[in-house]
Amino acid sequence: MYREKIKNLVLIMLVSMAIYSSSFIWLDLSFDLTRFNPVDSEIEEVYLWNKIKPSKVSVTNQYEYIIYDSDINESVWRVYRDTMFDVFRFAYSDGDIQEASAAGRTIRIYFDSPMPSELLIESFGTSNNRFQNVVDKIIWIGYSLDSGKLYIDDGIKTYGLEITTNQQELTDAYDNTMAYASNKYDTLFNYGSNAPYIPVSTDETALNPVFIRSEIDIEDSVNIENIAKNYFRDTFDYVRTTIDSSRTINYIYRNEKVLRLYEEGLLEFYDSIESTMDDSSMYRSFLTALNFIDDFLGFPENAYLSQVTTFIEDGKYGYRFLFNHGLLERPVVFSQVRDEKAIQIDIVGSKVVFYQRFIRVVDELMETEMIEVNVLSPQEIIENNIDFIAELYLESPENQYLEIDEAKERILNGIHEIYLAYFDPSRRSRDQLMRSVWVIKTTDRNYVFNAITGAIIEEQKVAQGVDDGLE
Repeated sequence: MYREKIKNLVLIMLVSMAIYSSSFIWLDLSFDLTRFNPVDSEIEEVYLWNKIKPSKVSVTNQYEYIIYDSDINESVWRVYRDTMFDVFRFAYSDGDIQEASAAGRTIRIYFDSPMPSELLIESFGTSNNRFQNVVDKIIWIGYSLDSGKLYIDDGIKTYGLEITTNQQELTDAYDNTMAYASNKYDTLFNYGSNAPYIPVSTDETALNPVFIRSEIDIEDSVNIENIAKNYFRDTFDYVRTTIDSSRTINYIYRNEKVLRLYEEGLLEFYDSIESTMDDSSMYRSFLTALNFIDDFLGFPENAYLSQVTTFIEDGKYGYRFLFNHGLLERPVVFSQVRDEKAIQIDIVGSKVVFYQRFIRVVDELMETEMIEVNVLSPQEIIENNIDFIAELYLESPENQYLEIDEAKERILNGIHEIYLAYFDPSRRSRDQLMRSVWVIKTTDRNYVFNAITGAIIEEQKVAQGVDDGLE
């Protein structure tokens, strides 16, 4: 018994000494719980295929019919997801992926901009370095009923692949989509001597005007404070709040984390990258982005991944994800002059360092004021505007050597797509409406025209940054 008591006494003494010794270390540490990033939690797996999806579908026989209808796009996308999974899970060698040209009856899905193969492949839970080495990005994928091959285009080259699965499903998707297109498109546009014939929608009416409102209303002080609390969470009590002369609300934490809410409904969030040490793959960064968006205001209806780019800031490598969205079954075109996106989110390591969100929704209080009115045809619009847009074209230094007729011919021969959309003039709180517009895409310019009046709204230079705009 005495031996047991001695053992217990020695054990108590050892534990006491350990606590006493370690206390110097614990007391010397300066803990700052407020520095913990509230969004750096375990990344949840999310359903990706309503966030990664094509912006349009096309079917080709003699002509290419380009379709933006969401129901058609979703049905075709379901078939292509199964096909892509089968393609990506096989280890194609370089010899299996050859340059080719898609011809005849084809059905295609298009992304807004070249989508990284790495992201698509990892989203299927697989890997395929051999495929990625040949096809780094994908702008469209198509299936030819005549050759039985799958075609993948990276924006520069087109590659052909032999496939043996889902061919009947792809054929059925082609037949269903062609039946829709034949009923919806019965006008052919062709004004250039060497221009392709472009099927144009038979839509003769459009909503005018389309009254909208920003999803964020800075007049709603309760909601604004809740948004800020959701961002800063446990650190909210340490946040400094200011309102500047433009009525922008700023929430600032230690000059490291900043949330700004603008009068027109634009939200911006900045966070320091100093504490970000770890690296993350594109796929894991994308999941981080989606979790963040879901946590704060939710993922917008009809939004989809539009572009993926990389950047380096303070010597650290990150991924930038841009999202676009549709409204009332039509694409939304942002003013390129103001150069804003529906959503931009930058990820460094496993941390969100920048988030911008500018979403518009239909103003339900004004729905009775929105009526269907007749629209001008693209033919009428081109006839009324070709002289003016040719003069705009000649204002660019690289085109000043051309004659006016040469400029017209170049524009007309370069037209390859025409569709109805909604134009968002972006950050103008006094102009809370969207216009119904015809978008006419050419080789190096996109022209946005008011579909009701025919007046040009904006000339957008393709892939050249901020562009010239007209009001």
